Amino acid sequence: RIGPGAFRLGALYQRSVVASDILLPVMRDLADFSQESVAFYVRAGELRTCLYRIESKHPIRYTVREGDVLPLGVGSGGRVLLAFSGEAGEPYETIRNKFHFVALGDRDPETAGISAPVFGPGGGILGALTLAGPRSRVNAEFLHAMVKPLLQAAARATRAFGEDATPLERAAASIPVE
Repeated sequence: RIGPGAFRLGALYQRSVVASDILLPVMRDLADFSQESVAFYVRAGELRTCLYRIESKHPIRYTVREGDVLPLGVGSGGRVLLAFSGEAGEPYETIRNKFHFVALGDRDPETAGISAPVFGPGGGILGALTLAGPRSRVNAEFLHAMVKPLLQAAARATRAFGEDATPLERAAASIPVE
């Protein structure tokens, strides 16, 4: 007889399949649009784990593999996860107001990235959607241009998970078109 442990494992598996079905198409579209790498990070205690990754097609790129564990308090993904997990003070208040964070050399001096939260049912943060690359290409100007597409991608994923994406859509709409 199969016990409740097998049922819990099956439920976890089903959720992970659903998550990949939702996130990977959104991530592929963002990677195709930006031509840079896109990752999805989840909080794991006081660390973050790369759950999914779409690599840039550029020969020189910022590489993180699925399953890699990174610090939580540095990098755009870590800071977004902290902000929407209730971390007090700055820059977390600003991140919660703008729904994104840009990091230039924060975790590694040669890389830069931008992240936005993805929410699930009940409004809790599921993870951080991150676009990142080497600073030789991914500079402040490029990241500024990617704020709106990133927020739109995070809204698309949030909506697909069954949560109201209006705050992310409003944040994206507030970005001026240049």
